[in-house]
Amino acid sequence: MTGPISLVYIRPYMKKSSRSRLIIMAHPDDPELACGGSIARWAEHDSVFNIIVSCGEKGTWNKNASPLLVASKREQEAKKAAQFLGVKKVIFLRHPDGEVATMKTLKLELAALIRKLKPYTIVTHDPWSRYFHPDHRATAHAVIEGIMIAREWHFYQFLLEIGLQPYRPKELLLGITDQPNYVNDITQTYKKKIKAISIHKSQLAQLPDWKKRVHNHVRKDGAVGGYKFGEGFYKLHI
Repeated sequence: MTGPISLVYIRPYMKKSSRSRLIIMAHPDDPELACGGSIARWAEHDSVFNIIVSCGEKGTWNKNASPLLVASKREQEAKKAAQFLGVKKVIFLRHPDGEVATMKTLKLELAALIRKLKPYTIVTHDPWSRYFHPDHRATAHAVIEGIMIAREWHFYQFLLEIGLQPYRPKELLLGITDQPNYVNDITQTYKKKIKAISIHKSQLAQLPDWKKRVHNHVRKDGAVGGYKFGEGFYKLHI
């Protein structure tokens, strides 16, 4: 990492906020892995919504598994983990796992939901990080395009006809990122993040040494911000 970074310290809130936070991720376990500690912290004072783009039906190493049963199990796990963290609602778009890049309607689906939910913050994958899963990159690019559609008057006029007025979120957080310029202190919610990840039992066998890997990552990000544990993002004002 080169050059100075600008970090923002988030002070604890003492009362309920009117802000909402929208987490848009490719797979059912991605919110907890990417930002479970931040979700737990935000949920203490804000309304948090999760959007899961794909069913995750291919997320198994068992060649004899039924994709339909895998998808059903993962959706149940996502609901349970979100409830544990305090998420207000999980929205499942149920697109095919591994094929998000082919979903031409996704940017419009996300734009409509952004206009409806009016989030202050949107969190999604960093499409430029060194991570190989194509669904993560495709989801992130669809989010960026969806934000552009959501904030402009002259894109997709039918949105106005169904009562969805243009809306511009305040910030976009990209994570997990190679170059964090914004770090959330999750020292107090780190254990909740670990517990939420552990709820995704169908995936744990495919995440070898996951506790150690998560611990090392949040400790590294935390050090960037001067915290014991942190979740780093690349922050964009939009």
